[in-house]
Amino acid sequence: MKVAVWDTYVRKENGNVLHFDIIVPENNTDESLIFDYGKKYLTSIQTKGQITSEECQYCHIESPSNEIVSAIEQKGFYILEMEEIPKNLPQNPTRRDMILFLKAHFKDYRFANFKGVSEEEVKEKLKLKMNE
Repeated sequence: MKVAVWDTYVRKENGNVLHFDIIVPENNTDESLIFDYGKKYLTSIQTKGQITSEECQYCHIESPSNEIVSAIEQKGFYILEMEEIPKNLPQNPTRRDMILFLKAHFKDYRFANFKGVSEEEVKEKLKLKMNE
């Protein structure tokens, strides 16, 4: 079995952003069904949030672990919790902190690929966005 991974960023009521993956069988391309899976997850953790193509997009195909296969067989999907990104950038942020902040809080960077982008370039992008 191969699975499709859908990268998801949902703003919480407190301004933080939840980052998680919705994992489904690779042949499941029904966006509305995938968004519904994300909404079920948010309900299960008692969090409200919008899930549309602005918050959730197809990312890649991969081979799943046994845990993921089992969950998909039981309920049709699996949620991989990643992190909760604060509404404010931490003091002395790492490159990773800056990239997550850009992806979480600025939609034009939401699904951007930062591979090969230097830390200085990331800082410049962040500075530009913070001054808009």
